[in-house]
Amino acid sequence: MGWPRWSEAVLALVVVCVVGGIGFLAGGGAGGSRAAQGQLTVSATGTSWVKPDEAQIAIGASETAQTAAEALQKLSTAASALLKAVAKYGIAPSQVQTSNLNLSQNYGSQGQPQGYQAQEQFTITTKDLGSLGQIVTAATMAGANQLNSLQMLTADPNAGQRQAVQAALGAAKKQAQSEARQLGVTLGSVKNVSVTASQPPGPILFNAAAKAASAAPIAVGNQQVEVSVQVTYSFR
Repeated sequence: MGWPRWSEAVLALVVVCVVGGIGFLAGGGAGGSRAAQGQLTVSATGTSWVKPDEAQIAIGASETAQTAAEALQKLSTAASALLKAVAKYGIAPSQVQTSNLNLSQNYGSQGQPQGYQAQEQFTITTKDLGSLGQIVTAATMAGANQLNSLQMLTADPNAGQRQAVQAALGAAKKQAQSEARQLGVTLGSVKNVSVTASQPPGPILFNAAAKAASAAPIAVGNQQVEVSVQVTYSFR
């Protein structure tokens, strides 16, 4: 006896629903994972800690006078004293760079000219992290009146990121293996990897003007590096 045409339509609808249900189950899973078309994608993060071995100090001087020439002369005196002071802590000329030099006219509340302002900022790089407080103090006592930032750095900025990536990939693999067991499939090879690194630690900001009477304690500490990965595996 042949099947009625309406029964063929019902059978086709049942097949579609079963296939759709399998696809829905494969797409589930904890930990930000998903599976589709024989692929499983998981996300994970990894963290590492690195010890800084270098520092950059942004410090400078600002002077005002009635004429531009006088302002520049006063700035030259202050800047020279600053450089001489930090040189006593082993800061060589190659470790000091002018990052900003500016001369501008000042104006009063009614727009009337009120002399000139000359500014120069230096970026000092040093590996003597134990003397950071003394270097800053010596510079300010010598005439520096602008202390803008201090940033800790590492000679190999990628070292911490490599460690964090390895940790993230290990976490992603464990997550994928767990998801594969829940789905009842066998995990295959890696098809794609996407890595997103967090922003590096920013500089420590100071007040625009600083005058230190004694060496300020500066803690070097460690820097945290965090990386996020998204890994796609095949499965069968």
